[in-house]
Amino acid sequence: MNTLSNVPYGSLFFAPMEGITDEAFRKTILSLYPEWDYLATDFLRVPSAGKYPNKHLIKHFGKDLIQRADILDKTMFQILTSHKAFTLEMVKQIEELKIPWLDMNIGCPSNTVCKNRGGSYLLTDLDSLRNLVKLIRQNFSGRFTCKIRIGYHDTNRFEDSIKMLNDEGVELITVHARTRDDMYKNPARWDFITRAVSISKVPIIGNGDVWKAEDINRMLTETGCHGVMVARGALKAPWIAQDYKRGNLTSSREEVLKNMRQFLAEYRSYLEAENISPRGLLKQNKSVTRFMLEGLSESESMRRKLILSQSTDEFYSAVESL
Repeated sequence: MNTLSNVPYGSLFFAPMEGITDEAFRKTILSLYPEWDYLATDFLRVPSAGKYPNKHLIKHFGKDLIQRADILDKTMFQILTSHKAFTLEMVKQIEELKIPWLDMNIGCPSNTVCKNRGGSYLLTDLDSLRNLVKLIRQNFSGRFTCKIRIGYHDTNRFEDSIKMLNDEGVELITVHARTRDDMYKNPARWDFITRAVSISKVPIIGNGDVWKAEDINRMLTETGCHGVMVARGALKAPWIAQDYKRGNLTSSREEVLKNMRQFLAEYRSYLEAENISPRGLLKQNKSVTRFMLEGLSESESMRRKLILSQSTDEFYSAVESL
């Protein structure tokens, strides 16, 4: 088993985000911001019938990135599964492909996902969840980690969930400090991250309401967590890890716009290398810029310019005019 017990204190994790953290996006992050210690694929749904061909799993990880040992070592391959899915079959495929790090999504709050009894819905029955976790652990020899929420409707069994994951051999637990019912609206309750740290024998990674570089240090200090995972805050500022490690805790409007233009130019090059259609290029760029302008003066008018763009030329022209 490849243990994560030696993950450095203060490590920064770029969170998995559906439809965002694909190969082109992660190549951009790796190129511009190597200060991120770990990254994640967006989740791959385990099929409820049959299995994906290996080339589908390779494409999800990234056909170029999967060939680099250094990238394999710092990338979580995240799956979304349920009790009815063909979990064992996929885990065996991942093992055969020698992907060294498997992360299980036990936190997704999507109505569709929960309706199919996956994601955070799994927290409603810890005994059944234990069986699923045990199945993966017994059939996967690499690093096995989980990302969870603090509960579904309530937090009554939060500590039980942390202890169960410890007992079943999970090597690292990321705690998104909201319940499923909280979605992303209510403030993250960092005190639950502190509670997890106090009872877990494996590293706890804190997640939730990290929007600025200074929030990283505050979460580490206030909760005692071993590392920090940034999700929407990293989408708003993919350079947040760089700012934090360079001690740049505040960015001017000009710096933010400069970083944004640099990021989008690099991202464009990787997307175009994949022969993406103009429509797909426009869609992906709109997806990754939806948070970037928040907090800036005239942000609404600037965002409207980007979101209402009808072509890639119009979009990139609007970016240059910011």
